[in-house]
Amino acid sequence: MSNENKYNEYLYRMSNYLRAGLADAQSKVNDLYRIEELQDYLEIKDNPIEHVLAALTPLIGQVNDFQDYAETVTDRMELALEEVDIYDLLDGVMTIADQLIEMNPKIILEEDIVENLPTIEADPARLSQVLLNLIHNAVKFTESGSVTVRVSREANDVLFEVSDTGIGIAEADQELVFEPFETILADKNDPRLGFGLGLKIVEHIVDLHDGETWFESEAGVGSSFFFTIPL
Repeated sequence: MSNENKYNEYLYRMSNYLRAGLADAQSKVNDLYRIEELQDYLEIKDNPIEHVLAALTPLIGQVNDFQDYAETVTDRMELALEEVDIYDLLDGVMTIADQLIEMNPKIILEEDIVENLPTIEADPARLSQVLLNLIHNAVKFTESGSVTVRVSREANDVLFEVSDTGIGIAEADQELVFEPFETILADKNDPRLGFGLGLKIVEHIVDLHDGETWFESEAGVGSSFFFTIPL
């Protein structure tokens, strides 16, 4: 086994271990909310248990990204394919997207979905993950303006697009977009800074669906991320 394969295998095992541990911790904290004797205490604003739960949530999200990335590089990710109604899937995605937008009232969430889209063979959970990842990125890098979700039909594919009027990506940084552990942010203390895994995971999920992923962007103008799912 090569050193790279050993590293990827270690990453998979470690992320799996951390995800299980954090999920167990979160479950135990949630159990506290069911204890009748603690109800008065839990109603106190900013109580420590509330802070523990709030601290666990982003950690679990980050470890889930590591786990998904580890499944990507070790070829463990598998799809649960089924016939997917695109409109039903988008209803769920846009409901969550509305909650993301509420965090920034200066952003408008728009959608442009054509009528009479056919069903597609896809993994609905993974496809939702792709869209929400792209929407989350768009919201994160847009201070004001709009985030738009578009879906249309092409000859042999369904085309999905998430565009924004955010900070955009400078041409010199565009080659880094789908590279893991890379960021376009120069300020390493920027609260938007992540581990740079989300778009790599997006690309892999779309690849598993035999689709394609690409983007267009201009610094200071905004970005549009596209992917296709074949019919």
